Amino acid sequence: MAWKREDRLLLKLLFGEACRDTLLQFSPGSPDWDYIVETAISEGVAGVLSCKIKKNNLEEMMPVETRQYLQKQYNSNLMKNMSVLGELKEILGRFKDEAIPFIMLKGVALAEHIYPGIAMRGMSDIDILVKKDSLQKVDSCLSSFGCFPRDSSAARAVNNPVGYLASLDYRRDMSSLSLHIHWHLVNTSVPAYMFASQIDMERIWKMSVPAMIADVESRILFPSHLIIYLCEHALRIGHSFDRLILIYDIFQSINTYEKSIDWDFIIRESRDFNLSRLLYFSLTIVREYSSLRIPDKVINSLRPLHITIGERFFLSLQLSNKRIRGSSYLIYLALNRGFINKCRFLLRTFFPPPHILIQRLYNKDLKFRESYYLFRICEVVKYVATALFYVIMKKVWGRDVK
Repeated sequence: MAWKREDRLLLKLLFGEACRDTLLQFSPGSPDWDYIVETAISEGVAGVLSCKIKKNNLEEMMPVETRQYLQKQYNSNLMKNMSVLGELKEILGRFKDEAIPFIMLKGVALAEHIYPGIAMRGMSDIDILVKKDSLQKVDSCLSSFGCFPRDSSAARAVNNPVGYLASLDYRRDMSSLSLHIHWHLVNTSVPAYMFASQIDMERIWKMSVPAMIADVESRILFPSHLIIYLCEHALRIGHSFDRLILIYDIFQSINTYEKSIDWDFIIRESRDFNLSRLLYFSLTIVREYSSLRIPDKVINSLRPLHITIGERFFLSLQLSNKRIRGSSYLIYLALNRGFINKCRFLLRTFFPPPHILIQRLYNKDLKFRESYYLFRICEVVKYVATALFYVIMKKVWGRDVK
């Protein structure tokens, strides 16, 4: 969707620039608070919005029913997160007893250590990084809790090529708890071999830092690695910065570690991991959406020598509030230099290894069928068609899409 005044106001509320004077600029009866709250919910930032409104004493400027609805969402998120942490405590405790090393990723780590309040960050699932050679032990441990993978098996998935799916989705009956067990930071059904194999997982583990999660001694990513990881995660083709929560995660992480961030280290590390291109676009987007002050020298150091037409189009979509899932494929394509490499990448996108496609479709108990590739082709074409639609409307008819 294109920018509305309420979209701009939501960004100001989220990123700390909104005040009473900002709201008084709207005519009587506006802004459309229902739109703002519903947008915040769909974008995954309702908890942040609720806290920001309270912090800036703006509650009385909202309709009572809308304010109560937002508070209800916040309370629901708090109860859900507390419930998840309660279940997680037992599992992490068992990991410690079994001497299984682990690093907590994304939602739960951010909620406990990056966000000021635990209810500000939702947890749709719990992401845990383990060492690849511990996967069978982890599988046995989780099975004792009644948690089993829904998408594949440990014996099969452990052999997935680097740059494809590197996680298993564990669920327990009669529980809302969903555990994503990772053995690599990169986890995607679209080939990411361009950089996945260059990420030094030993260095990731060695530099991880201790932290309490669910009252259990755990580990989280080193701050610089966290920022790099969040930028890569936000630009995965299945995300493509499609929700504001992906922007806010990076924004809040950088703010939290502002005084200790070594930007020179981040630049060097991202280059070693072949992720500097992704960092450039991620940080550019975050800087444009938020009040975050990222030094120009950092952005300029990360800027690719050549930015493709496709990448320029992707960035123009993002900065026009058209965050289309799948559109970051244009950046992935640019990471493959030369006609032959691009063709190989396209081929592997449409035709991933059969067991990767089976896992992607959550068909672990079914034999592979060639018809699954038809589903894959349709999935990819859908994303491409959406992006082309915006191109045609903008370039051919000169119209914006709302």
